[in-house]
Amino acid sequence: MKINSLASMALVMALAACGGNSLLPDETETVTPTPTDPDGEEVVTGATPVTVVTEIKNNMTSARVIKGTGGNPDTLLIAITAIDTTPVQATWQRAPALDIPGFQAYSVQEDPLDRMFIGLSAASADGSASATMAGDGGQFNKVLQGVDYSRVGGYSPPPATGNGPGTGQVSYSGKYAGLLNGGSDDTARLPLPAGRDYDREEIPGQPARITGDVFMNANFADNLINGVVKNRVAVDLDISNDPASPRFNDGTGVPLESVVMVIDGAGEGTGGQILANGTFSGKTERPNQDRTGQYGGVIGGTNGSSVAGGIYLEANKVFDSDGESIENAVERGVFVLNQCGLTATGGDCVGTAP
Repeated sequence: MKINSLASMALVMALAACGGNSLLPDETETVTPTPTDPDGEEVVTGATPVTVVTEIKNNMTSARVIKGTGGNPDTLLIAITAIDTTPVQATWQRAPALDIPGFQAYSVQEDPLDRMFIGLSAASADGSASATMAGDGGQFNKVLQGVDYSRVGGYSPPPATGNGPGTGQVSYSGKYAGLLNGGSDDTARLPLPAGRDYDREEIPGQPARITGDVFMNANFADNLINGVVKNRVAVDLDISNDPASPRFNDGTGVPLESVVMVIDGAGEGTGGQILANGTFSGKTERPNQDRTGQYGGVIGGTNGSSVAGGIYLEANKVFDSDGESIENAVERGVFVLNQCGLTATGGDCVGTAP
């Protein structure tokens, strides 16, 4: 079924009875405050653990891919406050049919009337940084999403002295994977059993997957990083029957507007600043500079070889290729990047130094 309009929440909820693929609000967990010094400032050193930005993390506690042995597929060991399955730290199975470029997919749905979750996970070329996104498509008026990004082993920045390529200013490229709060074609969801009536709130939705490319520049003398999520496509978004609409899915997905990860200007704040432990965060904007949400991440590896991070786009701040907001849409996603000239070549690394 295609949803032709998502103009209001009332309409979204009414149409959910037809297929469960509406776009719904997200649910946020309570997060313990970060330790601070006597002046109220966050204490950050090179040994400070990686903390995922609260609005991006949302319902996620932890996520880790367990490599399969003896011919068995990988699994995802995940802890997310999301009514997914039991125990709290649960195992989700590989779902190759839901893979998108650069990311392996995992899923869980215990029965046709339980929430249907998709997880998308990737690691950097040297294994020093990884990120996982998980979420459902909505049920009982709420969507449950979460993001985890982390670093394995130590971290050392590129040398920030001297002149020329590779001496403090570097570029990163890689893939992006995101999930919308519903709106998909529901093809991976378990079929609803016959023989009973369904209230619209009972029907679980499948999240719509988003793919894209990410390019970032970082300067380790100024300790700043910024970039863009581009070539964004909602692979299985299904909200228009009109072939003339920019939201019509002809089988190749629905193109979406780019998301810019910006640094703050003088006196504006610390957005884009690389902290002592290699973490960073800041605001996301549309190409026209309107604010849309937040980004965050962590740099890992020797000479800052890799980056993993995530974004959160607020309700009604997801835009199609015509620059029109997709009503009620909320997006979270992750990216995993490799340093150009070190662990990445070609593609968006062409023309970068070193």
